[in-house]
Amino acid sequence: MVPDSEEARLFLASCGLELCVANGDETPAPLDIVQQLSSAYVEPVVVVPMDVPNPVEELGRQWHGVAARQRLAAEDGRFLILLAGPGASARGWFCVKDSVGRDLPARLLEGNGSLEFIALSMDGKRICATSEEDDGSWVVYEEVSS
Repeated sequence: MVPDSEEARLFLASCGLELCVANGDETPAPLDIVQQLSSAYVEPVVVVPMDVPNPVEELGRQWHGVAARQRLAAEDGRFLILLAGPGASARGWFCVKDSVGRDLPARLLEGNGSLEFIALSMDGKRICATSEEDDGSWVVYEEVSS
């Protein structure tokens, strides 16, 4: 799936995301962000144990809370997202707006088969991601290292 393609637009719409124009903003390479988040020093800001009632729903609440507090989305609602799956780094960032505003991990799980994703602010400086780990699902917030 290529960013700016009809396939991408339709898939993202099925997840409640509107494909947007990035306006040529400078962004770090996806692989650089993936490598930063793969560091042994990355710690979650929230861990959602899998044995809590509705863990995917709780992960969504926690992710949206962290993303809002850290002002991940631009004033116009845009942010960048890297979807999980083979070839994610090569596919690159999708510029999106979230038309639903809640339950993003659940919507991506339904559409993409994974609740993992990396979201990046439009200025390329703030990361808010989800991941599945042995102790549950994580919400990770990091600032992009220079």
